[in-house]
Amino acid sequence: MRELIPLITAWTCVLITAIAAVTDFRTGKIPNWLTFPAIAIGPAIWGWYGGFSSLWTTPMFASALGSLLSALVCGGALYFGLYRNRIGGGEHAIGAGDIKLFAALGSLGLVWLGVESMFHAVCVGVLFTMARLAWRGVLLETLANAAFILVNPVLPKRYRREIAKETLTKKRFGVSIIVGTQFTVAAERGYRKIRYS
Repeated sequence: MRELIPLITAWTCVLITAIAAVTDFRTGKIPNWLTFPAIAIGPAIWGWYGGFSSLWTTPMFASALGSLLSALVCGGALYFGLYRNRIGGGEHAIGAGDIKLFAALGSLGLVWLGVESMFHAVCVGVLFTMARLAWRGVLLETLANAAFILVNPVLPKRYRREIAKETLTKKRFGVSIIVGTQFTVAAERGYRKIRYS
């Protein structure tokens, strides 16, 4: 049973993101009852699998400490990169539920699954959003706003451009996360029987 833990946790992450995608699509929220238990259970599962304090295990980070650090890396990257830095009108660039969901992916799937799922989810989200904006005819205006959001912090005040809240586009990220996580797990399974083995 113990040797199946990596496979079970990877597909559990897919299930969790599927539920999150449905709730995010319907309500615009990813509930705490979905993310917090996954964050709490991850260290217990990986502690049983690989010990409690060693990070240099096979697979790497397969321990209780590794699970906690993976949750911090996956959730912290989004928190410090996108959530803390408010944009036009004080809006967050990403929701708190998305951050907790990636922390849960890190806790259960360890750092490789969390980071790769994040990368794939962002790619899917960008492609979907660009197609939607092009369809609405506001793609170039939105790209210009995005460029100023990136460079405003380093420009002198007189050259900064204020981004009006009305020109920002919101996107629910849950569907992109399930597609990114599913792709990560399926691709890994296809070429190497999950990286843990």
